[in-house]
Amino acid sequence: MKLHRALSLKIPLAVLLLILSTAIPAVAQSRVYQWKDANGVVHYGDSARGPAKSILIKPTSSGLDGGANRPAIDEAACAGKREQLKRYSSASRVTETNALGETRDYDDAQIKKLIETTEAAVRSTCGEN
Repeated sequence: MKLHRALSLKIPLAVLLLILSTAIPAVAQSRVYQWKDANGVVHYGDSARGPAKSILIKPTSSGLDGGANRPAIDEAACAGKREQLKRYSSASRVTETNALGETRDYDDAQIKKLIETTEAAVRSTCGEN
């Protein structure tokens, strides 16, 4: 009789654990919404604002996929840094003018260092490794 009672408790418990184990991945998934504002700028958020497209972010072994832990990229700043790098890379001469109107010419080594610094700024600003 005791064996029967013990089994009758273990089977429902096992079924409950099985159901919960299959439900956990569904709960772990997050929804992110994507929409464009009146200026055509794309936004992402955890709630829809106006007509929005739902994006499913699936969990991975290291957490949520999709860069959820990365800081948001400022697309305008990224484009500005890329343009700056393009100008520096194609320039045969770089001259800097300060707020007092004084000019300073960069030599080849300084231009190379300026390009390296700007490349690092592009990687950082645009979220590249």
